[in-house]
Amino acid sequence: MHFHPQAIVPFLSWLRGYRRPFFKPDLFAGLTVAVVAVPQSMAYALIAGLPVSFGLYASIVPTIVGSLWGSSSHLITGPTTAVSLVVFSTLSPLAEPNSAGYIEMALFLALLVGTLQIIMGVARLGTLLNFVSHAVLIGFTTGAAVLIAFKQLPALLGLKIEKTSVFFEHLFSIIINLHEIEIISLGLGTLTIVIILGFKNFRPNWPGTLLAMVAVGSVVAIFDLDRQGVAVVGAVSGDLPLPGLPDMHLLAQAGKLAPGALAIAILGLVEAVSIAKSIADQTRQRINVNQEFVGQGLANVSAALFSGYAGSGSFTRSAVNFRAGARTPLSGIISGIAVALTVLIAAPLAAKLPISALAGVLVVVAYDMIRVKDVARTIKTTRGDAAVLVVTFVSTLLLNIEFAIYVGVLLSIGLHLAATSHPRIQSVVPDPATGKMRASSYGETCCQMEIVAIDGSLFFGSAASVLDDLQRRLRSRPQTANLLIRMHKVNTMDASGVHVLEILLDEVRRRGGGIYFSGVNHGVFLVLKNSGYLNEIGAGKVHTTTRAAIRQAMRVSFFSAVCATCPEIVFEECPALKRGHWEIFGPGICPRDSQASLAESGHLAIDQREESHPGAPSS
Repeated sequence: MHFHPQAIVPFLSWLRGYRRPFFKPDLFAGLTVAVVAVPQSMAYALIAGLPVSFGLYASIVPTIVGSLWGSSSHLITGPTTAVSLVVFSTLSPLAEPNSAGYIEMALFLALLVGTLQIIMGVARLGTLLNFVSHAVLIGFTTGAAVLIAFKQLPALLGLKIEKTSVFFEHLFSIIINLHEIEIISLGLGTLTIVIILGFKNFRPNWPGTLLAMVAVGSVVAIFDLDRQGVAVVGAVSGDLPLPGLPDMHLLAQAGKLAPGALAIAILGLVEAVSIAKSIADQTRQRINVNQEFVGQGLANVSAALFSGYAGSGSFTRSAVNFRAGARTPLSGIISGIAVALTVLIAAPLAAKLPISALAGVLVVVAYDMIRVKDVARTIKTTRGDAAVLVVTFVSTLLLNIEFAIYVGVLLSIGLHLAATSHPRIQSVVPDPATGKMRASSYGETCCQMEIVAIDGSLFFGSAASVLDDLQRRLRSRPQTANLLIRMHKVNTMDASGVHVLEILLDEVRRRGGGIYFSGVNHGVFLVLKNSGYLNEIGAGKVHTTTRAAIRQAMRVSFFSAVCATCPEIVFEECPALKRGHWEIFGPGICPRDSQASLAESGHLAIDQREESHPGAPSS
């Protein structure tokens, strides 16, 4: 077994190939990301129910660790809107937001999330994300955007209402308290939104969010609006977090935190991998999904150790990183360092930031999260996608948000299983002109053998459907004794699939016939062999081509009397067999009914029934 250092320290691969020309674009991109990360991280911390400093801390060490141990050159890890919302939903029923107990739980939750993600990465479970429909992410993101926007309305309007996790209760509380709106807070929040949107439209390359917060914070400081009742962020620690373990006594709460931790782990991985792949499609970079799992897990563990909270890949900051020209993950490392310097130098300046301004930032973020084109395209694509999106969206609004993730994931997996549990099965016959197999028309079938093609895997999920279909076909043709199954498009099979074939074998044997196969791939062949099924039918009944299987069935199982009276000409051998010319299969070959009589006379000693000798010779 060879040890590869990249498995433990994957960043060695890009560090070894680093070139001096990469540094300038990486430096510029990293600083640009930091400018976006500072206001976003503070705002996202409010969603999570944490002090704004914890959002900043979550954009330092976790961002650096995610860049070092991930596989994407552009993915920026840190606080995100959706994960922050699930953090709040998980912790708020257990402790008061912003309290010391709540903060300890947030750190412990990040440790749980990171541990789960590392385990999933080490176990190489990256392929599981293929079963999470993109419609789940769109539906959840859209629902989360609506929730975030409405949850920020009280802060934007200056209202003081009781917090609730029930969407309609929250909306009702806002409506009945509209008479208590604080005009100054509303004005500051609205001014923030206007400035951000103005920069988006007229100077999109400028740090509009940061400039908006500087402008609004300056207004508060100049006019002492915080003394006039405007809620502000207050003192922000200018110290960097020291490493430390979360409170391990919270292991007793692990059972209560586990559902939320698993939901955050799944959501975070789906977010991160989706973002990394979307950028990689443009850069042609190869993404190692399992390595990304480990990178995200280590980032969340580091968040628990350095006073952050659970996060994921950020779409906004990753896109900024890519557009700014980043060449390597060093840009993410520079971003984390720049945020740390900002905390050391400029943290006291954040004290005058009004809460309504941060709410305004989040309203804009929520608006940007709703991608109308993606929603419309998903709804129009298939009914299944539309159902997953709508159910996930509604569940996000009406249920506990972590449960909404499970609903969407389970629904998408259920639809996938429903699609794969009904393989397409059709009767086929050779085309007289080309010899290739084609769908048979009404009545155009051999009297002695049914040929069917299965398009799909034969496993526990599809076994019942396949059995019902094939039994129905056999019932509709009670005189047909032989069955040939084309398995060219059967990629996998399990014990349930073998059981279906055993039932079919019993049925055709009762009729005095046999079962044949063509186009069996190596994996399926091994399943048939290991299960002992080949010993029952004989290895000679499995052929590479359908034509070889047809000729084997004719030679071993067909009766001349049936061929002589059959009105159809399905195979190219049919005219000769109708005239009794069985020597087309070779000298000494005679039909099954003749074989039986000759064997009784002692003139021919060959196997005539697969019940007595299933190992018929292969063509």
